[in-house]
Amino acid sequence: MSANYDALSRSIRIELDLTGTCNARCPLCARNYKHIDVKYNERHLNEITDQLDQFPNAKYVHLVGAFTEPTLYRNIYDLCRYLIKRNIAIEICTNGDTHNPEWWAELGKILTERDSVYFTICGSTQELHEIYRVGTSLANIRANAKAFREANVHKVDYIQHILFDYNAHDLESGGMDELLEEFSNINLTQTLYRRDLSVYKNSFNLDKMLITPELKRKYDVIIESAKKKWQDKVDGKHDYDIDCRSFHNRSIHIDQFGRVYPCYIWLEESRKEQWDLDYKKIKDFEYECCQICEKNCKKLMDMWDLEIL
Repeated sequence: MSANYDALSRSIRIELDLTGTCNARCPLCARNYKHIDVKYNERHLNEITDQLDQFPNAKYVHLVGAFTEPTLYRNIYDLCRYLIKRNIAIEICTNGDTHNPEWWAELGKILTERDSVYFTICGSTQELHEIYRVGTSLANIRANAKAFREANVHKVDYIQHILFDYNAHDLESGGMDELLEEFSNINLTQTLYRRDLSVYKNSFNLDKMLITPELKRKYDVIIESAKKKWQDKVDGKHDYDIDCRSFHNRSIHIDQFGRVYPCYIWLEESRKEQWDLDYKKIKDFEYECCQICEKNCKKLMDMWDLEIL
């Protein structure tokens, strides 16, 4: 069986970038990396569905993307209807500050009990929220989420709260309680590790993008282990075991041009134009970005219930 056929036929999870554009300016977003030049591209619905037809075993589609606010895709209603017709569960992760309540109510009528929509809110006030979710309005998000929730009888709305050091007290002191109670479901998550400041195009608010001290200690251990494994590989040592999340989870990432990648980390860090769909090269540790999926690093992240870096 060819690597191409295997990668397409075995995938059950697909993360999809739809346009390569976003209305928010989150400081840690890959859109702010100097080495990434994000280009807008909005494919015709038929092109996207024709590509998704090549994944016969798909069960989940995540409309999240590395560079895209998914609700800015003009044909998202019809894309959702296509996925629902195929019995594919939809997960939408949104900043929530697009369109108007009527638009969100219509989306609420379309989605089913299998689906989920995550509205990201990072503080109980506009001042706290916009430290990370730059360019978005907390009031608009609440109004849009309310309209979606009232139109969708399945209670598939989530509030997603990203924990930073700057908003930890707001959450722990109960400042977020009223907001949390508005939503049907709650997803509390930690922020990703801030990279070296030289990586970013714009330094706005980066000084506030800090994880809690306890979390930093854990990530430092993982990063050190990952770097050592890559250096061992460069030095010709073979004491490594890549436990590729893409292969293990049967998941892939498709960018706004329709190009297929094993995951968003590979897309953001490999500096490659296109993945050749060959998992053997990943298993053989040919790409430095795969160091975070070295088995020992993955064990630590699973033990501490941490997100991939």
